[in-house]
Amino acid sequence: MSPFDYYQHKILLLEGELTALKRKSKRVSWLRMLFFIAFAGFLILFFSVERHFLFLVFSLLSLVSFVILVKKYAKLEDKLKIVSFKIQIMKEELLFLDHEYSQRDTGMSYATMNPFLANDFDLFGKVSLFQYVNRCTTRIGRMRLAQSLCSPDKETDVIHAKQKAIGELSGKTDFMHDFQANGRSIPENGHEIASLQTWIDAENENSTRIRNVSLILAFINIVWIILAAVQVLTWASILWPILVSLTVVGRQNKKIAKAHSHLRNVADIFVKYTALFKLAEEEHFDADHLQKLQQQLLKGEAKASIALKSLFRILSILEIRDSPLISFVLNALFLLDIQTYHHLLKWKANHKESIKIWFSSLSEMEVLISFATFAFNNSENVAYPTIRGDRFVIEAVAMGHPLLHPNVRVNNTFKNSNTPSVLIITGANMAGKSTFLRTVAVNLLLAMNGAPVVAQQFEFTPCDILSSIKIQDSLSNNESYFYAELLRLKEILEHAASHPYTLVILDEILRGTNTKDKKIGSFGLLEKLISLNAMVIIATHDLSIGELETKYPEIVNNSCFEVELTDDQLFFDYKLKKGISKKLNASFLMQKMGIIEEIKF
Repeated sequence: MSPFDYYQHKILLLEGELTALKRKSKRVSWLRMLFFIAFAGFLILFFSVERHFLFLVFSLLSLVSFVILVKKYAKLEDKLKIVSFKIQIMKEELLFLDHEYSQRDTGMSYATMNPFLANDFDLFGKVSLFQYVNRCTTRIGRMRLAQSLCSPDKETDVIHAKQKAIGELSGKTDFMHDFQANGRSIPENGHEIASLQTWIDAENENSTRIRNVSLILAFINIVWIILAAVQVLTWASILWPILVSLTVVGRQNKKIAKAHSHLRNVADIFVKYTALFKLAEEEHFDADHLQKLQQQLLKGEAKASIALKSLFRILSILEIRDSPLISFVLNALFLLDIQTYHHLLKWKANHKESIKIWFSSLSEMEVLISFATFAFNNSENVAYPTIRGDRFVIEAVAMGHPLLHPNVRVNNTFKNSNTPSVLIITGANMAGKSTFLRTVAVNLLLAMNGAPVVAQQFEFTPCDILSSIKIQDSLSNNESYFYAELLRLKEILEHAASHPYTLVILDEILRGTNTKDKKIGSFGLLEKLISLNAMVIIATHDLSIGELETKYPEIVNNSCFEVELTDDQLFFDYKLKKGISKKLNASFLMQKMGIIEEIKF
């Protein structure tokens, strides 16, 4: 079944399930109302007509039934929301198949992580790799994905492990969509995990002594009440132990309020996270990387999902502080705040070391799901790369850019092996040079993340990618475009000198100088990179740079994108060919647009 047919089929099934759930929810809603009316009616009969025992029993049974139905209705509403989210996900995936995703998060806030890589290869922003690949529903997941794109793995074992994990997840579409749907139900404000982490990182304290004091005082209060009830003590005398209890609670109030302020706004949200943890805990995985992530959720005294539920219960008790009268009574008699605060500190001590691991595993799972969805949606056009560690190589058969629609995408085959090596790409304007550079880089980034690439075959060595394509001047630093470019080229040379596996991608360098100066500078730069044993791909309009192939025939190779003029129209085939470009199109386009008159040579 193709991805398109799969999503269409799932939408039909889920819409049927949604209709059935809505009918069931409506029935439960009516029953809930009827049992509440029955509860009130039997209670009125008990007090007003005849205090018959059966009326009271029926009233209590109706109340119990009402409470059960309230809980059942809430669960049905949650399930309705999840099914609705899943339908929405399926419909969005159909749009993704047609490369319609402009409404999705652009991820522009992450572009500063690696600005050159991000800007040069459209990692973030409109029609970006992040926008196309991202299926993360939490902020920590989106942050982890952005980091993965900007700083991919270079260890062969890690990449192999992720390949297997992504391959397995791409076959677990139900799990992936359940995970995304539950993630969408989390109403994040962006500060939940930071608030929890701030509290976790705060210095530990021993609350055992004050808790024991509170237990003794609570016991005294209960005994005092019993003695007052049997008239051994007066009711007025109970004010003394209550006053002591409130004083003890008051002295601890500052610490309790501080912890509560860190956590009060996240309680409802963390209970939503438990659904994600539970899904990851209960799914069966074969891939080692997925099993490792799963085991990280199961370490310690309890599963991550169970531990977070227990935290939610503790926080829900602390919420009683918002009801002054109830809080006053419970603290006066039982010193509830101190008891709850002790349990909170105990929870913190038990799970302090696990929190970061849990959420790190969760974010990694979201990243893997993002790449696995990309793999599933493009299953007919992608392949998992072969990793080479013995020598520096990038070889691709029928490689294309993942952001281009398959109907318009033109794939190319190329080979760059051993170091040093320089691939010089010449060609007319709009012929495909810059797109080819981005195609190489984006597929390499996918490959180093363990994801499949858009190619029939792809062989690569994990490497650093350094580029100079979209250089910008800086008014704040009083830098011209040309000087900013020189600074970037200096950075590239320094990096290549200390990192043996460096791929340097350049596009039309040294545009800010004259033709002769540009040629001398370009020759000098490429020869310096050759001396540093780098792998270089450079796109240029300057055909003279292709002369380097004569000087370094074993190192430098010329390729080009040509343009054909047919019936007074330009035709681009976007196919990479051997040799130096022979055809130009700038003057022709300027004549066609009426900018210049026809020039005869």
